[in-house]
Amino acid sequence: MNVLIVEDHPLFIIGTTLTIRDISPEAIISTATTFPDALILLEKDKFDIVILDIDLPGGENLKMMDMIRKIAPQVSILIHSAFDEHLYAMPYLQAGADGFVSKKATPDEFKNAVNTIMNGKKYLSYEIQQTLLTNIGEPKPTSQLTPSELQVMQLLIEGKWTKEIAHLLNLKQNTISTYKRRIFDKLNVRDSIELAKKMSLSTKSHH
Repeated sequence: MNVLIVEDHPLFIIGTTLTIRDISPEAIISTATTFPDALILLEKDKFDIVILDIDLPGGENLKMMDMIRKIAPQVSILIHSAFDEHLYAMPYLQAGADGFVSKKATPDEFKNAVNTIMNGKKYLSYEIQQTLLTNIGEPKPTSQLTPSELQVMQLLIEGKWTKEIAHLLNLKQNTISTYKRRIFDKLNVRDSIELAKKMSLSTKSHH
């Protein structure tokens, strides 16, 4: 098994490496600490699986899925992130990832995620599967948001300004303002404070 770990935190690199060695002692493991470095490695080598943190230097958010697939169409992509899986798991799977595992997950859950993906299946945590099943009958307030709008919404909830969000997502400020307007319209709120309140209520009601 040829594995590429894309991660900029040394402790997570060590932990992930040890967990993969448990699954497959003969695995060949490469690491990249920035997204551009990961793309260079993908061009040079053939990997079976990419374990990708989405909050890392040079990251391109959801666009990373397409960028990886262009170079390595066959590779399996497992997102390993500290971001809230309730908000991020589905957009990343829809964008082309094969699985999403939280950095809060146990080593056993992480192994399960890797094994599931290596067997050609998609991986979502049990909790997210249950949330999805519970929500089948009732549209989630965020279900009409696009993946980009979801991303902007998460940053607004974190209290970031339009200028900061534009910088983080590498977009123009007026593009972010347009997204903001659409998010507020779709969710029927007036500002970021109402948005944060509404989202905290909606996640509570789904647990």
